Amino acid sequence: MNAEKKFLERLANQNNGILLVDDVIEAAKDKSCVLHNHFEWDDTEAANSFRREQARSLIRRCKITLVENSSAEIRVFTSLPSDRESGGGYRLTSTVLNDQQMRLELIHDIELTIARWRTKLYLLDANTAEILLKLENSIQSGTKHFQENQHVA
Repeated sequence: MNAEKKFLERLANQNNGILLVDDVIEAAKDKSCVLHNHFEWDDTEAANSFRREQARSLIRRCKITLVENSSAEIRVFTSLPSDRESGGGYRLTSTVLNDQQMRLELIHDIELTIARWRTKLYLLDANTAEILLKLENSIQSGTKHFQENQHVA
């Protein structure tokens, strides 16, 4: 991936530090380009892949309101890491939240996402990253409380 990274950096530098997706695709069309094999060049396959991404986007946009007269919405469907590892798919969020193992898996995935955000934020703003760390700790505390209550029940 190092050669690809260097190529992309050169491409960005040729455009005043801005890397444009269309420039990457245009460069990658050349079979000798280090980026070429990262793309699907069969138009039928590429179209199918694009439609799959459109379906994922549609699924992510489906929302429900948990509490009447509230503006807080959640996704109707969620994707668990174990499902993504075994071929993908989405589950009803209500099913995930009502199953102890799936709920814990979702919470763990959220914790990993927050940790990635915090790492990125430290690059920009340590104070905001600290707030995110407090949120992460609060979620972990809630997870422990949930687990303890599940063992009691």
